[in-house]
Amino acid sequence: MTKIMTVDLEPDPRSKETKSVELIVPKLLDYFSEQNIKATFFVVTSLLDKHEDIITEISKKHEIASHSHSHAWLNERNAEFEIINSRLFLKNYGFACHGFRAPKFITTKNHFELLKKAGYSYDSSFNTSSFNLKTIQDIPSIQFPAMYSGLTYRKLLYPLSTTFSSRMFYLHPWEFLKKEDLPKARSPTELLLRRNSGRKAWMIFTEFIQKESERKNTSWIGCEDWLGKQNQK
Repeated sequence: MTKIMTVDLEPDPRSKETKSVELIVPKLLDYFSEQNIKATFFVVTSLLDKHEDIITEISKKHEIASHSHSHAWLNERNAEFEIINSRLFLKNYGFACHGFRAPKFITTKNHFELLKKAGYSYDSSFNTSSFNLKTIQDIPSIQFPAMYSGLTYRKLLYPLSTTFSSRMFYLHPWEFLKKEDLPKARSPTELLLRRNSGRKAWMIFTEFIQKESERKNTSWIGCEDWLGKQNQK
């Protein structure tokens, strides 16, 4: 079975720090190589100012897409800048970019109009019970498959989450940071998001990948590659 692996590459939560990019991404890339996993990295493009080398390394084996420029929630005032300029920013650094994912999956009413204006080919901003990866030219009829399954929820609900399954998976590198490397939680929600971080997160994730391989002979590819396979059918 072919499934989609995605990574939201963003600053550490509620912080301008990027410990997760520096400490976790190299380990994640090594693991992906060991497991022959291809992924789409949805990149917050402001990270390029400091981490161009790491993002270049990612691009050698994986797809680079946009996760906005600043990771601000999209609204009527900032959406055009975040959507259009993040793609231009990647282009200026030499990265091809065909896909977009909105921070927190929050979009505006004119979301797809802005995506078309910016020149994206697909969108991955909708976590629904039907399909969620949409190609721009065929909206709303052609979409990505099935509901997202995220490391966030697998960590939160572990071990019950071992039964969760979907065609698309997403994770954030900061989820693998130790609790002491994360900003102090300011709310019950933030506290819950930190449950099973660090080594436990690695265990939960690698256990999930291993079981997917054993039970379903799963292979993992990125969004653009998945869409290419669908177009060949």
